[in-house]
Amino acid sequence: MSTLSLLDEKWIPVVHFDGHISKISPCQLVDETISDLAYFRPDFQGAAYQFLIGLLQTTFAPDDNDEWYEYWDNGIKQSQLDSAFKPAELAMQFGAAKPAFMQDFNKLKGSKVSIAGLLVEAPGENALKKNTDHFIKRDFVKGICPHCAVIALFTLQTNAPSGGVGHRVSLRGGGPITTLIMPECNQSTPLWKKLWLNVIPLDDEEKPQQFDDSVFPWLSATKTSEAPGNLSVFPEQANYCQAYWGMPRRIELDFEQTEQGQCDLCGAASSTLITQYQTKNYGTQYQNWRHPLTPYRTDIKTGAPIAIKGQPGGLIYRDWLGMVSINDNMQSARVISTHYGRRLQSSDKYHLWCFGYDFENMKVRCWYEHTFPFYLDLADPDSDIKELIERALDLSKDTLPILRKAMTSIKKESSYLDIAYWKETEFPFYQLVKQLIAEKDNPEGRLPLLNSWAKTLLTYITQTYDKAAFGDPDQTFKFIKDNNSNQKVFCQISARERLLTDFNKLKYFKKIKESK
Repeated sequence: MSTLSLLDEKWIPVVHFDGHISKISPCQLVDETISDLAYFRPDFQGAAYQFLIGLLQTTFAPDDNDEWYEYWDNGIKQSQLDSAFKPAELAMQFGAAKPAFMQDFNKLKGSKVSIAGLLVEAPGENALKKNTDHFIKRDFVKGICPHCAVIALFTLQTNAPSGGVGHRVSLRGGGPITTLIMPECNQSTPLWKKLWLNVIPLDDEEKPQQFDDSVFPWLSATKTSEAPGNLSVFPEQANYCQAYWGMPRRIELDFEQTEQGQCDLCGAASSTLITQYQTKNYGTQYQNWRHPLTPYRTDIKTGAPIAIKGQPGGLIYRDWLGMVSINDNMQSARVISTHYGRRLQSSDKYHLWCFGYDFENMKVRCWYEHTFPFYLDLADPDSDIKELIERALDLSKDTLPILRKAMTSIKKESSYLDIAYWKETEFPFYQLVKQLIAEKDNPEGRLPLLNSWAKTLLTYITQTYDKAAFGDPDQTFKFIKDNNSNQKVFCQISARERLLTDFNKLKYFKKIKESK
């Protein structure tokens, strides 16, 4: 297979405003007729956004918000984009010749691995050996076209979970959550503007001075991490933009033993289907990096940043405030604070697009995508809106254990209780946020809103309990015939009374009542 230039090759599927789908090269991003990316897998869609944002960020970063606004208002000229991308040509070559995009600089020796291994949901080596690939079977992907191989490789390197001894996780850890600023769906915004919303100004120290292995690690020999040293790469040892191009896995695609046929991912006919690759453990081990598109929490013991990961049930409004602001436990992605600082026109509406894998060690449990509301009022240092929202969230967090305790007392514990609680109280929570912001200049009008929120939660937990305890008429009829019926009914009523008592004892509920 001949080498492809990822800057000139038309390998990225997009959808145009008139509905037709085509493939473009990154150099065609300035086309105003392009509405969005058009990948057939959500993880590829998210990865492609990060690839293109990273490319713009690395080669075309503005100096400040004034320069950012200049392009936002006037557009990016084709000649400007071509000139910016040119220094990155060597790093964006994909094929057998080295250096090759996202692949190890050196020739790897070892056994061949099926190309399906590039997909994070593919069964691992142990599953194949033990014949435990029950849900996602082996050989479901045997050959993929070069275009799909590029995005699959980037997706793996960007999200890499633990993969066995010495197979390193991504720069942000396994399965990081990515948060992107996006315009409202009803706005006809071209793709390049969606990408530009997530490009941040960089200072001279952060901008690449040269496009070498300090930015693109595959341009030289891999900085390995074998024992006993287990050496790590820290942010100060590389350029800031390597955050977008982390390469923890040592991979070399086999471009010699290709086949002809249809790609098992996109279905396109290809004369060079890639069927296998080689891999080697102890690749680059990243430590203490902060990716500009990911929220973090701080490790209490070490002070190190820990990227927020996907969790069972996905992201919920409990996580929302940390995604869009800074609090004691979480810090939003850098792109969020940058967006606040731009103070775009209030008539333009934006939301947060959050996505990522939920991994359990090396196994994929789920892919999650969420959209969260975004309010510029949260960036106002003189406003106490955030404090009031935190108070409402604290009440939500403390209310759930009370419901859980009551349900357990009547042997009605459910694995879905927690997820249902957060999902079913989400809409009224965001209604509360809107109301608090609407009353930002009227302190007396906001405190009753918190009291109303407490009543909303109390109504939810009592109705949930009542449905579980008294909602079965057949069960009640049996109680009447049972000699111990009075005792059973008494236990249910007693548990309900404890639920109400425990709720009214909550410190946050008491604060809200005192603030009335």
